[in-house]
Amino acid sequence: MINIIQTISKKTRTFGWVQDAGNLNALCDVVAIFDETTSFHKELLKNKIPLLVKEENGQQNMIAALNSRPIVLNYKLLTGSHANPRSESPCDGIVQAAIRGQKRDYIGDWPADNFVRWAQAFGFISYDYNTDAFSITETGKTLVHSTNQEELLIQAALSYPPAYRIMSLLKNPAVVLTKFELAGKLGFAGEDGFISYPLASIIAAMSSATNSKKRNDIRSDWESSLDKYARTIAQWLVKLGLLKNDTKEISLQYGNQIVTDVLNGFRITPIGERYLRNASGNSRHRKNEKIISYEMFATKGADREYLRLRRSLILKFLDEKKRKCSFESICEFLKSYDLKEIAETIKDDIMGLINLGIEISIDDTTAELKDLVCNFPIPLYKDLTKKSELSAAKDELRPNLKNISHEYLSLLDLAFDSSQDRLFEMKVMELFLREYGFYGKHLGGASKPDGVLFTSSDENNYGIIVDMKAYSKGYALPVGQRDEMLRYIRENIERKKELNSNEWWNIFPENVNKYYFMFVSGMFKGDIAEKLGKIAIVHNINGTAMPILTALVIADKIQENKMTLQDFEHGICNNEYNINSDAKPTRP
Repeated sequence: MINIIQTISKKTRTFGWVQDAGNLNALCDVVAIFDETTSFHKELLKNKIPLLVKEENGQQNMIAALNSRPIVLNYKLLTGSHANPRSESPCDGIVQAAIRGQKRDYIGDWPADNFVRWAQAFGFISYDYNTDAFSITETGKTLVHSTNQEELLIQAALSYPPAYRIMSLLKNPAVVLTKFELAGKLGFAGEDGFISYPLASIIAAMSSATNSKKRNDIRSDWESSLDKYARTIAQWLVKLGLLKNDTKEISLQYGNQIVTDVLNGFRITPIGERYLRNASGNSRHRKNEKIISYEMFATKGADREYLRLRRSLILKFLDEKKRKCSFESICEFLKSYDLKEIAETIKDDIMGLINLGIEISIDDTTAELKDLVCNFPIPLYKDLTKKSELSAAKDELRPNLKNISHEYLSLLDLAFDSSQDRLFEMKVMELFLREYGFYGKHLGGASKPDGVLFTSSDENNYGIIVDMKAYSKGYALPVGQRDEMLRYIRENIERKKELNSNEWWNIFPENVNKYYFMFVSGMFKGDIAEKLGKIAIVHNINGTAMPILTALVIADKIQENKMTLQDFEHGICNNEYNINSDAKPTRP
């Protein structure tokens, strides 16, 4: 049974998801830290820690902890800390000392944290919420004493839901998927932490790159946290022989063009096919029990604990009932924990559980768990029954978005997070190109607008210069940004190379005969209408400020054929979109 536990600890960890850890032998060594009978534990205690950890960095505390029985190790003692710059941080964590780095005899706190997460995700160590500490499991003991560790690692990987999900997406041996395609079907769509870069935008950027360095930078640097998770997990499976690396030529519609390029991807192996069939359950093999942790249900956001609790309780309800359950019955169950939700939110959460790698059958009103899940604890923290205004805004919007993917709800997160401005720009352009039906392109970079949009019909075509701003407390349209937009408008009017050598305006085709400007953000503050008017009067070009929530609603109307791009133009001319620019949601 999935148990609810009371805890006084306010520390939360991001278990269940791993980046920057891929050495399977090192994973086994991390597990061996917790078993005093292993040669690795003895080597660590006798040589590695005395050599690598100074007295002032906790050497004696580590030795004392490793000599305790049973061995229970605190998170901080395992992972250590870091100094700036990281390259100069001392070795002050047990896992840091246990694994040799690429340039030093030890690793830093970030990779150490990921190795701990990995061992916990595979069920080799368990976590105690009240002590913030780990101990070895029976599975972990079996691993460190096994003569066939690879088999145990394969079984652990296929019991880890995201790895099982990736294997399932690749079950057809003819299919090759990139990390972006895998990430796009992994986890809880529509929220921060589960957002993948739009593949068409990546291909378009690579196609437009002027040299190989820029192309390689895009290949290596343009990935979200979820893209990194997908890549890391897929590479584990490659090392275990279940998948293999491959390449894939991709051609996609991007605005008014077809973009084509070759990306690295993954394909299932014959061995992987056999193991996946066995893990899925057949006449000879029992279905693998999925290793679940409460933390894997949300990774970012102000109310990630609330989301983790809600999704854990949904899974608990389905697991206990072991039959088809209506969304309404799940809502009633959540009410008993003071969580008030609507059926649309429950359905999205269950789709997220499926994308996480848990097998659930679902229709318009019901769901049934078809999987075996481990007994994991749900820590009940205080004050978790109140969701943030941002989540409340999403939940209010869900039932009204019937014609576009709820994945776009993640734009509400991105719009208030300036650290993810490039991803915000790409996802907004994806919305306008794919759902509105505009043509155009994401530009970004210096001396260019963030993007341009235009229509393409037999007559009356228009273009829009787009500036997208992710601000945590709303966008006030300062003077500098107004001047920047005025410069873009002037460049587009005069179209002289001496004004801007990159000549970005050439993206607009010749049949575009009128232009507008548009700012897109989470919300706008101050007298936006007055500021827009000051821009418009200089060159007699109208513009608008588009809150992202409004942009989503309009996209849904366009997909429902209740609005056209001509109607959208009419709204710009009549200042319809920035009237309620001070409206919620706000970011806490």
